[in-house]
Amino acid sequence: MRILAIVFELVLILGGVVACAGLIAAQKPDAQKYLEKLVPFQAVIGLTLIAFGIIFFVVGGPIAMFKAIKVEAILGVANLGGVLIGIILGFLLALPQIIRALPNAEQRANDLAQKIIPFQLLLGALAAACGVVGLLYNLGVMSIAKSLDLAP
Repeated sequence: MRILAIVFELVLILGGVVACAGLIAAQKPDAQKYLEKLVPFQAVIGLTLIAFGIIFFVVGGPIAMFKAIKVEAILGVANLGGVLIGIILGFLLALPQIIRALPNAEQRANDLAQKIIPFQLLLGALAAACGVVGLLYNLGVMSIAKSLDLAP
């Protein structure tokens, strides 16, 4: 399960980068050519985020996620946020693929997307942050920093 968590965190970071591509390109024009290479994989990243988000939500359970916040606040918030943000951001990134698969739901999906798209940059940044925090914990970096009193 730990390897799945690491893969999910890496996909969260990728999804965050894709969602923040406009801001990243505006700050670093050289990054545009690298970001364009991720665009063909946008739908795959989105569908993967939805799948992993649902899997971790069902397997972990929302009650256990909230209990984890009491035990390890930073990791618990990153896990809960990563799962919820992963599902929402995954929907945004996979929307073109979803519309093609469900032609009857096209209008409803577009309406929902129009309400969420203004928050895409925020969701992308939060997804990347949750992915980085979870990855640092799973790789043992945060636990080492915590034992040395370098982390909260």
